[in-house]
Parts: sequence; C-alpha cells; structure tokens
Amino acid sequence: MSQWSQVQQLEIKFLEQVDQFYDDNFPMEVRHLLAQWIESQDWEAASNNEPMATILLQNLLIQLDEQLDRVSQEKNLLLIHNLKRIRKLLQGKYHGNPMHIAVIISNCLREERRILAAASMPVQGPLEKQLQNSVVSERQRNVEHKVSAIKNSAQMTEQDVKYLEDLQEEFDFRYKTIQSLEQGDKNSVLMKQEMVMLQEMLNTLDYKRKEVLSKMTQVINESDVLMNNMLLEELLDWKRRQQIACIGGPLHSGLDQLQNCFTLLAESLFQVRRQLEKLDELLTKLTYDGDPILLQRPHLLERVNFLLYNLFRSSFVIERQPCMPTHPQRPMVLKTLIQFTVKLRLLIKLPELNYQIRVKATIDKNVSTVSNRRFVLCGTHVKAMNMDESANGSLSVEFRHLQPKEMKSSAGSKGNEGPQMVTEELHSISFETQVSLYGLTIDLETSSLPVVMISNVSQLPNAWASIIWYNLLSKDSQNLGFFNNPPTATLSQLLEVLSWQFSSYVGRGLNSEQLNMLAEKLMGKNHKTMIAVQFPFTSKYYT
Repeated sequence: MSQWSQVQQLEIKFLEQVDQFYDDNFPMEVRHLLAQWIESQDWEAASNNEPMATILLQNLLIQLDEQLDRVSQEKNLLLIHNLKRIRKLLQGKYHGNPMHIAVIISNCLREERRILAAASMPVQGPLEKQLQNSVVSERQRNVEHKVSAIKNSAQMTEQDVKYLEDLQEEFDFRYKTIQSLEQGDKNSVLMKQEMVMLQEMLNTLDYKRKEVLSKMTQVINESDVLMNNMLLEELLDWKRRQQIACIGGPLHSGLDQLQNCFTLLAESLFQVRRQLEKLDELLTKLTYDGDPILLQRPHLLERVNFLLYNLFRSSFVIERQPCMPTHPQRPMVLKTLIQFTVKLRLLIKLPELNYQIRVKATIDKNVSTVSNRRFVLCGTHVKAMNMDESANGSLSVEFRHLQPKEMKSSAGSKGNEGPQMVTEELHSISFETQVSLYGLTIDLETSSLPVVMISNVSQLPNAWASIIWYNLLSKDSQNLGFFNNPPTATLSQLLEVLSWQFSSYVGRGLNSEQLNMLAEKLMGKNHKTMIAVQFPFTSKYYT
C-alpha cells in the first residue's frame, strides 16, 4: 500500500494535521494525483543536487501534463482549471530554484511518515503535546470569531455614517432655504414651525453623531483588546512552533489563518479611519457648541493610527528562517561564502502594497555580539515584496542569493578569537522596510532567529547543537548572549529532541524503549534520577 493510501486512512485528528501542512507547503491535488510517482522519486537527494532537482521538476510538469490530458477527456472542467493554475504556479515559482521544491516535497513526505508513526505509536514528549494543543486552541477560534465580529461592526458603522451624511445634507438644504428668505417671510407661522423642525433635526444630528462616535469607540476598543490580548499571543505561539519545527519538531502551520486575521483587522481599522475622515468633512460644514466630533475625533484618530502602526510592525515576520539549500534539515547554520535562502511575509495582505515594499537585509545591525568576528552580506540584499500566486496568496519576498562574508580583522585585533567557541557565537540577520499607505508611513523591521556562522563543514555538528539548544530553551528571538550562561535542559527535553532528530531523517521517531536505551547509554543506569543536562554535553553527542 502506498504511503498516500495509508495517510488517507488516518483518523480525522491526524488528517487535520496533514491538511494543515499541505495547505502551507504543496498542492494536495498534485500529491493525490501523482502519489505513486512522487513516492518513487528521491526528493531528499535532489534537495542537495541542482541538476537532479531540475530534472525532477521537469518530470513533475510532464506528469501534470499527462494528468491534464486525462481529465480533459473526462471533461472535468473544475479539475482542468485547477491543474492548469497549479502547473503555471509550479513552473513560475520553482523554475529558477528547483532544489526548493525538492526540499518542500521531501519535507512533506517526511512529515507524512512522522504522522503515520505517531498514529500507530502515540508516544509524545511534553513539549510536542503542548504545541499540538496550542494549534487547535480555543483562543485561536475566538480570535477568528472576534475578527469577523469587528469587521461586521465596522461595516455597520459605515451605514450609520452614510445616514448621518444624508441627514446633514437635508438639514443644510433646509437651513440655507430659510436663510435665503426675506425678513418678513422669516416671521411667518410656517417659518417658525420650520425653525422648530430644524432644531429637532439638529438635536437628531447631535444624537446620531454621538451614536456613531460611540460605535467607533467600541470597534476601536475591541480591536485594541483583540490585538494585544489575543492576536499577538497567537503570533507568539506560531513563532514558538516555528522554532521547534526548525530543530526537527512537528511542522508548524497556522500562518495563513493569522494572515487572514491580521488583514481583516487592518481593513476594519482603515475603514474606521476613513469614517473619521468623513466626520471631519461633516465638521467643516456644520459645528456647534459641544459638538461631539470636535471633542472626540482627534483622540479616536490617534488611537486608530497607533493600532495600525503596531499591527503592521507585528505583521512583518520571517516565514522561513535562513537555511543553506545544501543542508535543508539544519537551518540557521550558515557557512561563509555559501548562499542561503530566507523568506519574509507581511501578514497584512492589501493589493495596494504589491511591489511597493522594498526590503533590505543586513547582518548584526545595531547588535553587539559576543564575537570579534564581523560579517557583511553579499549578493542581492534589497528586494521588493509581491503577491505570491499560491492558493491562499501572501505578500512575501524570498532572498535566494545572500551569502555571509567575514570581514578582515583590523591590525592588532585578535582575529577570530572571541570569548566563546565559534560554533557558540550567535548572529542576527535583520530586515527593514517602510510602508506608505493612506497617509501613514510606517517603518518595519524584523530579525531572524539567531544563526551560527561557520567557515568549514567540520564545524556543522557543533553549530547544529548550538542551534538546537538555543531554540529548545529560549523563546527570546534576539538573545545573542545566550551562551554566556546557557540554561540546562531536562533529560525528557533532551530525549524528545533526539526523537525529533531521528524523525527528521527517517520519518519515524523513537518509542519509549528506544528512548530509555539511549538515556542509559548517555547518562548511565542512574539516568532516571537525572533531571538537568548542561549544554557542553550536547556538543559531544551531536558530533
């Protein structure tokens, strides 16, 4: 039985995991239609071999063409449309970087094997259980519900502003009509009745202005609470899952859901901002003592702008951490003068921003590292973000031709000698840009997880040990002095990471018996009494 056939027979909770990582990585339609062919190819080898990856990509497109011919005969219009779109997407996206698709398919197959193994042998460490619980957290569902509610409230307020505008136009017309009359006509009984009517309209206008401002205040308050108490926590959870996935843990997902929430919230806040601008127009045409627009609008506009600034700044994220294509399973370890890739995404997807945002990459910007070594980035370090043509789409940019270069030491310096081993020095790659939209100019900046710079592949195992230790025990994305005093790990954490490492390479983790055997080998027969493990120990068993 093929691996894909086994996957389709899994329980629903495991199928949801499969659906999540395919949604973020590779079209499931292609996986389904080409199941046997995909499983018969060596994608892992191709991920480190560009000529082989190029041939596999060409063969993949040929296989899709054959499927198109078949479904064309069956006259399945929807499937024909989807396959044409997918083929165009794959060819356009990976033609210049065929190893990337080899990495993606290899990771998908490996994750399938991991899920199949978990379904037949449900042994999980405490960290993996915690991560899986957070993926389907109640807070995530609440965030999606509240974002939709805020969007609906903003749209309803839009109707209220339109009604207020119509009401004020009517008042303005009737008031100017009275003003144009002769003095004698103004003293007539009908005119006095009209003046009473105008006063009632003015009272209604005042009431409606207060009502609209109250509704806007409620939308702004709910947006503030949602963003700071729930949405940013969801983003932090995603970043933590990304850290764990980088060191072999379960593949992370959920970025598309976050993008949807960030985008809807930004659209709602911009809608409220336009409504406040409309109120300002109404204010220039009519104002009076105690006018609520005059009193409340400046403060509300300031709050909306502040929320938009913070929302945009939080939405600029590293979607895929720095990684050398030659070592896809060991991200954040970079070799000097070797190209690496990194992908960024803006979680606020607005068409007006397409190709407008230019991102600049730098290394160790405004950071005092514990190393005497200094680096510069060579290659294309400024690129524009654009709309990804994938199914869900995103505003993203991928740097594929960056490479770190060590700067020559100045006279009298110690060269590469620093207070720590080279493989324990942490560096940071930063990205900055600026967004200009609807009169707002917002500076954005984000940084990768700490990376280790090596000059020889013999340093790779120890560097990888440093990356594992950091991402296992630190949630701080910029603690570059982490190894000045590295914390200890529990034995259970250490064993869980070992299981992940096996799973990363063979698609299957370790069962309890195998983990106990490894613990005894590493710590001796008294391993059950061991609680903490110091970092230098990891450098040894990862060599």
